[in-house]
Amino acid sequence: MSAPTTPPTARLRPGEDGEHVTFCRLCEALCGLSVEVRDGRIAKVGPDRAHPVSEGHICVKGARMLDVVHDPDRVLHPLRRTGGDGEFERVSWDEALDDIAERLSAIVARHGGDSVATYLGNPASFASLHPAYMNGFLRALGGGKRFNSMHADTAAKNLALELTYGNPYRYTFPDLEDCDFLIIIGGNPAVSHMSLISEPRVLQRLDAIAARGGIVVVDPRRTETARRYEHLPVRPDSDVWLLALLLRTVFDEGLYDPAALDGAANGWRELRAAVCAVDAAEAAARCGVELAAARDLARRFAGARTAACYTRLGTGRGSFSTLTNLLVEALNVVTGRLGQQGGWVIGQGPVDLFKTNANPYGTRRSRIGGLPLILGIMPGGSLADEITTPGDGQVRALFVDSGNPVLSYPRGDRLEAALTELELMVSFDLYVTETTRWSHYILPSTTFLERPDLNELWGANAPRPWVQYSDAVLPPQGEARNEYDIYAEILTRMGLPSPLAMLGSAARPDPQPIEAADALLRAGRWGDALGAAGLSVARLRDELPHGVRFVERVDAPATRELVHYADRKARLWGELQAAEFARLGRTGASAVDGEQLLLFGRRRLQSLNSWMHNSERLTRGHAPTLQIHPDDARRCGVEDGQAVRVTSAARHLLMVAEVTDEVVRGSACYPHGWGHRGGWRRANGIGGANVNLLASDDPADWEQVSGVCLLDGIPVRVEPA
Repeated sequence: MSAPTTPPTARLRPGEDGEHVTFCRLCEALCGLSVEVRDGRIAKVGPDRAHPVSEGHICVKGARMLDVVHDPDRVLHPLRRTGGDGEFERVSWDEALDDIAERLSAIVARHGGDSVATYLGNPASFASLHPAYMNGFLRALGGGKRFNSMHADTAAKNLALELTYGNPYRYTFPDLEDCDFLIIIGGNPAVSHMSLISEPRVLQRLDAIAARGGIVVVDPRRTETARRYEHLPVRPDSDVWLLALLLRTVFDEGLYDPAALDGAANGWRELRAAVCAVDAAEAAARCGVELAAARDLARRFAGARTAACYTRLGTGRGSFSTLTNLLVEALNVVTGRLGQQGGWVIGQGPVDLFKTNANPYGTRRSRIGGLPLILGIMPGGSLADEITTPGDGQVRALFVDSGNPVLSYPRGDRLEAALTELELMVSFDLYVTETTRWSHYILPSTTFLERPDLNELWGANAPRPWVQYSDAVLPPQGEARNEYDIYAEILTRMGLPSPLAMLGSAARPDPQPIEAADALLRAGRWGDALGAAGLSVARLRDELPHGVRFVERVDAPATRELVHYADRKARLWGELQAAEFARLGRTGASAVDGEQLLLFGRRRLQSLNSWMHNSERLTRGHAPTLQIHPDDARRCGVEDGQAVRVTSAARHLLMVAEVTDEVVRGSACYPHGWGHRGGWRRANGIGGANVNLLASDDPADWEQVSGVCLLDGIPVRVEPA
């Protein structure tokens, strides 16, 4: 365990003037922060140069969290809706909680616990044990109907992990420290900081990989990352064809070790037969990559000393998202990269909550669409129909916890209409958003700078694992409260167990999140078993405030021991893979006619989904645009800066065109999270459209094995408005 390189700083009380050491909770990077408090307010957010991993790095979003904390549009008192959407009055906490508990008790008594649903969004998702206590809240009510953004994000990855390794919670990722060659498909680390991987200084690591061997970025757009390294452009929603072609090349040319593969995986021969049945020329044509270029990429990958293939959001929102993610795992396994130092690994964190999977794939199905649940999470696009469709399990009460599903799900207009039919809607949030404006109550929650946190889980996803605890920098602003406390107050009024009772002990039956996280930390591999050197919240707070690397780097060879199947082998073939390859074989010619483009998404460094658009510094001089290739613009009669009408099978929207050769021909690209109509005045004034309104919320149009919504590769027509 690395010793701290700097002496502990003086511990300050929340709100005390001075430099507070903490860490960012906006994304998986969890960069160390130094926050200057002056006269009880945040004056500056800067980097913690003594942090053992971020080493003085932060991004612009972390630095502007002070804009959110002290935003005059922020909700700081409980609000009760008095009339139409967005019409609220201020009430006391007791008034709000008493009424919520009474109404919720009546709903559960009449309709059962499954009539209550929750939605968890981004702003609080990195809080200590937040998903655990939200689940505990539902469990106490006798329900378990959970929604989040997973089916517009990670669902296909989680399913691929469960099928390949037996556990959907333990993520695979590249061991960046010793990797010589990296393929990035549908990811943009220059903007996202390598999402699902905790590595704050990712660009420095990627630059080193490029210098040692190379990085190839596969994307329909010449992204910020692609500009920095080598770009291989592909058509939107075609990655499955490229991956099949890469694997076919590996098998055709013998770029693998059959004996080693026998020891590492089951089902690889069946997989080989399936990919070798894919016509190579057709696959190349489908993805828009020259056959020779694809074969060369496969040879470079298989021939590198160490290598990994990493994918992110761009491979998780298309028509073959699950098969795409399965083939990514297969490519890494077949070429011997699983468990290789510098290859494809599974890490171990200081707290392990996911040794077993309480919700195996396929054991439950959704009421709407009959789709198999992943991690027990309901298909996100079905929320509107869950509310409006009568019958057992109809959602009648909804708790929205720091999320904005009206903007993150397909057809948010239908969801808005459905929200008006709820008997009770309660939102915990920082703002009156496009979603929360329909709530019966908005309860003010804290930002991460107003609560204590332990990054107890993300060390498992870190090439250089570390753990850190932080006290709150400020006390809760106004009347804001931690989400856990709100859930606990409601359950107390209903005479039910606390949200974390399942993690309680005889000495502490109703632990607070930090108390429960501390107990898990101390019970873990790097806890009390190491004696005085063991990790605990007290030691991290008093001796190691900048955090500590509990191991120097991820233990790559231990990956095999973290495969959950009894023989510790990956499974590369099964009924689902066979069915999806059969579906791939039935895929006819593209349904896109000559007048249509394939719409896909993007994001920018200064933007985080929908909830940081009220910061003047982050949105200055920016308005979202529809990127379109010059050849397509000429064909559509569109000029740069012109207002255009974008039409899908679902509806049409108005956007502003940006003519650029950064996107491939036959495509159009627009960022998500815009189209604001809430209580955030600057965000409302920026303009832009909610691009997800163009997507279908009909379950028949989604990927059936996963419930993933089709958000990338939507056929659209573009014409002057």
